[in-house]
Amino acid sequence: MPFATQWFLVYYSILGLLLLVSGAFFTFRPDKIAGRLMVYAEREKPPVILIRILKYLILFTLPGLALSFFPFSWVELLFTVWSLILLYIAGAQLVRWKQSRMLIRHNPESLAKTIRKGGAIMMSVGFAIFLLAYLVVNRATG
Repeated sequence: MPFATQWFLVYYSILGLLLLVSGAFFTFRPDKIAGRLMVYAEREKPPVILIRILKYLILFTLPGLALSFFPFSWVELLFTVWSLILLYIAGAQLVRWKQSRMLIRHNPESLAKTIRKGGAIMMSVGFAIFLLAYLVVNRATG
């Protein structure tokens, strides 16, 4: 099995598992997440945990971008470009932290509902990423 195939198999499996677990937590315990966000919204600087998450996602996505060309795979290339776009959007939200924290503080009643929806989306994306891992295994063995 080529190194790129092994990389994407591990990457998809770990990312899919993380999205499923955290999405389930967001879906079934949105009040805990909302409480933490309200605490973070009181601070001037964006949450360090979100910055670390984005940093590590970038560290794993950039090698995936290069490895999607050796051997070339449209699926992996589209996935890494999609991941980079999502990272850009999330990073832009951290850059606009002043506005984001104002929205969080002024709309606490809709926060739990929004977090629950986000968790459901994370779980569905996690399942889709597991399907990508299955595709990688089938391509490598078939």
